[in-house]
Amino acid sequence: MKAFTVIFSIFLLIGCSFGGFRPPPRYYVWFSKDKTFDSLVELVATRKKEMLACGMDPVLGESGNSKVNLCFESKGWYLKGGPVCENKLMWNDELCIKWRAKYSKPNAKPWG
Repeated sequence: MKAFTVIFSIFLLIGCSFGGFRPPPRYYVWFSKDKTFDSLVELVATRKKEMLACGMDPVLGESGNSKVNLCFESKGWYLKGGPVCENKLMWNDELCIKWRAKYSKPNAKPWG
């Protein structure tokens, strides 16, 4: 048992020393399309207010619900990769299929 603890501790220290064991980067990073902000505080306050209005958690900054994401997108926010309904995680969602039929190009491919 002592040997196991020592070996486990060594692997833990090695893992931490080379920069491993970090959380994955945030998947959704929202940008503002039409709005300009004078300060970072104004940007954060506006983003928080609009996220809450759509039912999105402002701390997490993302949602697995396509209705919430489309609401936030309709307020002028966008993802760098493209529309949220063209994302591979939302591709087969029923609401996103309807959205793509109405707004997407016919040859749209999932991103992400």
